[in-house]
Amino acid sequence: MHTNIKLWPTSMSSDLVRAEVTKAFKVWSDVSELTFREVKRLDADIVVSFERGKHGDGYAFDGRGVVLAHAFFPGEGIGGDAHFDAEEPWVDREMTGIDGVRLFAVAAHEFGHSLGLSHSSVSGALMNPFYQQIQDNFQLPHDDTIGIQMLYGARNPTRWVPLSPYIPPATRAPVPPTRRPMRPDSGAPYKPATQPPSRDVPKKPHTCNTTFDAISVIRRELFVFRGKYFWRLNKQGLMKDYPVEIKRFWYDSDLETVDAVYERPIDTKIVFFSGAQYWLFNGNSKEPGYPRPLTDLGLPPELKRIDAAMVWGYNGKTYLFADERYWRYDESEGRVELDYPRDMAVWRGVPYHIDAAFQYTDGHTYFFKGKNSGNSMIT
Repeated sequence: MHTNIKLWPTSMSSDLVRAEVTKAFKVWSDVSELTFREVKRLDADIVVSFERGKHGDGYAFDGRGVVLAHAFFPGEGIGGDAHFDAEEPWVDREMTGIDGVRLFAVAAHEFGHSLGLSHSSVSGALMNPFYQQIQDNFQLPHDDTIGIQMLYGARNPTRWVPLSPYIPPATRAPVPPTRRPMRPDSGAPYKPATQPPSRDVPKKPHTCNTTFDAISVIRRELFVFRGKYFWRLNKQGLMKDYPVEIKRFWYDSDLETVDAVYERPIDTKIVFFSGAQYWLFNGNSKEPGYPRPLTDLGLPPELKRIDAAMVWGYNGKTYLFADERYWRYDESEGRVELDYPRDMAVWRGVPYHIDAAFQYTDGHTYFFKGKNSGNSMIT
């Protein structure tokens, strides 16, 4: 997965800036499937720049001290960009007794935001919101490695790191700025004045003994949803340490549970249904303007939820199921077709009130109700 970078140097020599920035990106590419390359285009995925005071994004820098930098979660326009305060005494190495800020340390943190990670409350994590010293041989801590691999995959996909709690971002962008609470050479580690509030972790469903809310093939992997959790299966089988929380992957939304989901055939974007609303995601990034009501799809206003959604391989059409009815959805028109709904009895052998439906890579369409499943080749 290639990410293009545009670099605007500061008072440091361009070679030193480039060296520090390159090391910062390498921290993330060493453990994920990401690769980075510098380009000269202004529409790069990540534009790295050094700014002073007010610089057009509504988040002015404060001069030397306190706020060092800020970055924006991935998205259109300014999304993904990282801004550094040009008035800070940026240096290319940690120097005892000199009031300098190591560009490598701050850049590595900010690029985590540019790639979609929020601040971490884990002590020692790179994504902890306060400045910390790191050396040239720095390796990404456990918590940060989990986060980036959940978003972009592991460089060695057969060896994902074990999972640990991860707090998703509350908003898309901008990310709260990186602050400098002390001199970097003071020697004393920073500790927050108060500990972050604890959060209740819902009980995980049992992998082998549960019902399912939704199932779909996404990017040729099988995603299975239950409550606040989902499993992920590839050709090697169930990925290690699943299930995990939905918000851990699709973090940029208020999507708590999933009733139905499918990968849209026209552009491979992902459509989620939950209650009387639906969401559209490009990868793990929510599209602007969502969620929207089911009525936007041409569904009746009294409909409270969708039971299942799938794209049927026989004709490439999208089907939505609810209670005893189903609709065929026209992706090009953005509405259900006029002569629907129809009775579920048309799908021979499929019961009413199904829990999930999807077409697998073997070409068969599978329906789930309770702990039972079946396949249908209805034409």
